[in-house]
Amino acid sequence: MGNSTSSYDSPKPVKSLLQNQARIEKLTRFLEAKAEYEKTVEVFDGNGVDKHEQDKQSMKMLKGLFKKLDPRYETMKSIGEVSGEIQLSFKYDAEKEFLLVKVIKCRELRCGDIRSKTSSPYVKMDMYPDNHSQGSQLTKIVVDENNPVFSEIFSFKINEIEIIDNNLVIQVWDYDVVTQDDFLGEVIVRLQDFDFNKSPIHTAWYTLNMNTDLSVSGDLEISLTYKLPQQLYVTVHQATGLSPPDGQSSSSPFVKMTIPGTKSVYSSQVVRNCLDPQWNETFEFLVPQEELAFRYIVFHVVDENDSYGNSSLGQVILDLDTFDPEKGHHESYKLADLKNSEHLKNKTSQTATSQEFRESFMAHASIRHPQFLFQKESQTGKKVFTLTCRKAKCKGRIRAVDGILVA
Repeated sequence: MGNSTSSYDSPKPVKSLLQNQARIEKLTRFLEAKAEYEKTVEVFDGNGVDKHEQDKQSMKMLKGLFKKLDPRYETMKSIGEVSGEIQLSFKYDAEKEFLLVKVIKCRELRCGDIRSKTSSPYVKMDMYPDNHSQGSQLTKIVVDENNPVFSEIFSFKINEIEIIDNNLVIQVWDYDVVTQDDFLGEVIVRLQDFDFNKSPIHTAWYTLNMNTDLSVSGDLEISLTYKLPQQLYVTVHQATGLSPPDGQSSSSPFVKMTIPGTKSVYSSQVVRNCLDPQWNETFEFLVPQEELAFRYIVFHVVDENDSYGNSSLGQVILDLDTFDPEKGHHESYKLADLKNSEHLKNKTSQTATSQEFRESFMAHASIRHPQFLFQKESQTGKKVFTLTCRKAKCKGRIRAVDGILVA
């Protein structure tokens, strides 16, 4: 054969691959991870449990733990931090009895996932009540975009009488391929607010809120009397027609009440296994007469459950600006989920900030960092710090023991 070589045994050029060893290693890791993923999707353990499903649950638990410990991340559902707006347009076809809804776009959505700086949002819509069993309608998913544009039109069967009593529930969700989707906000559109005869098309921006429980029902009967100089007596008489929490046939309700700005918070007795409880309990608040013009009472009906935790059965907010101390007041009020009202949103925001601050201290205390915060003084380990907020132009003092906020 001499020095001649065949094309089959000629060495192939490998220079380009050898020069990019980092890329080869990255590609190898990717292929191994992909193969392992495809394997776990189909593999079941000895108990018949999908290993991939187990991995998803583990990731969900880890994600929840990270949310709890990382002071930079605020869980939207637990503390009510929802941001962003959605632009919607409505048109009613009276002849065909169809409500046309155009989901135009969203802006300044909050990222619902700790692993990325952007969300992959979609919009979900439901008619409430759903008299025609239409189910949910969903937009497309816009990947990696906090200002998504949808420009999609949907139709809902509804007649002119139903418009008076129906609401359209519009929710924005962040799609998550690994765990459950994250809630980004909600809008409850009251269809009775539209006058389609006067204006056939209604287009507006809506601020996203926390999710609202529309299943809340019932009435709360209360009365007020006043005695100078500052005794306000609040009597909780009864509640009727309460809706039990999901999965329960009854409830064990009690009423919590407070007047924000005062120090008193009261709770009535718990009435076991009852949806029409009677209390007839009276509580005293100290409110000077000149303060009635800007005070209000928050009544919160709560179901006590030691096994699953307490559940909200609805709220009533009673403004005292029109209260006549000489005549008193006695009336029944419809219960509703009012956590998105301005009164409760302000209160929730204050509570959330305080809770986030405590959790931040706990997270730092677990790793004892920064070190200067955890150096004990004398034998007590107590420290007093002055905190300054430049935006709010204020400062305050706070006490900590071994890095944990105590006052």
